[in-house]
Amino acid sequence: MNKIESLEVVVVQKEALDCQSLEEVSLNLEATLKWMDKACRAYPETDLIVFPECGIQGGHPDPNPQIAFTMDSPYIASLLEKCRTKGVWAVFNILESAEGRIYNTSLLVNDKGEIAIKYRKVNTFAPLERNYPGDKLMVCPGPKGAVFGLMTCYDGDFPEVGRELALLGANVFIRPASYMEPHSTQWEFTNRARAYENLAYVIACNRSGNSELFTWFGASEVVDYNGKVIAKMPASGEWMTKVTIYPELASQARRERKECNHLYNLFHRGNGPENPTGLVQNPYTKTQEMWADKQKLS
Repeated sequence: MNKIESLEVVVVQKEALDCQSLEEVSLNLEATLKWMDKACRAYPETDLIVFPECGIQGGHPDPNPQIAFTMDSPYIASLLEKCRTKGVWAVFNILESAEGRIYNTSLLVNDKGEIAIKYRKVNTFAPLERNYPGDKLMVCPGPKGAVFGLMTCYDGDFPEVGRELALLGANVFIRPASYMEPHSTQWEFTNRARAYENLAYVIACNRSGNSELFTWFGASEVVDYNGKVIAKMPASGEWMTKVTIYPELASQARRERKECNHLYNLFHRGNGPENPTGLVQNPYTKTQEMWADKQKLS
């Protein structure tokens, strides 16, 4: 059996300016770097720091395209350098300029200051979000038995996103968000559903405060692989907390659990005397088409 190690996660629920200039972007960036200093000073055991969607450039309803970053931007370089000097992983969300388009991009940066995942939000919040959608979900190994997968805000409303990340191997879903009222009820049950149906931790970091458009209600939370909320922040204001999770326990549950193991039971149904390991065919025709080349989880 693999050693069960704790992953120490700091969630930073913060406000941000909806920027129209690089000067305003600099203010958001400076605040982010200060939060990282604070997190590492308060919790020196920190492995991962998670920030919300729109934390660097905000989410202006009519954004100035000049504030979008290319990947060689000095703004991004400062975030990478902070991860390197502090020796922590972190998740940031930016507006990325590439190929003549603007993407809503979440970055997972490792403790060496390298980009481990550059994820372009697949499900943009139509019709208000006008960024170009991405077309690929991805995962990567992290510390303490974690395999990270990113889903950005509205992505987490889709069961397909969680299922894809789980089948790719992620046992920790990270969901930076700018989730607004009147959708606070949906926020909680989608986080819990994505965790329960995939036996994965969900780290859901939501923006707080008022903006040009909405009230962002905060209520950031961490959900365990049984769908239980194990940490929750207030529904207003800036907030920081540390949460301890155990990614290997999620992986172990996927391997060993006999009941409510939805990933396994997609492909093993009707366990009984005639079929002690269950039927390996499933009746979900679209699932068969989409996952024809996937192997069952072991």
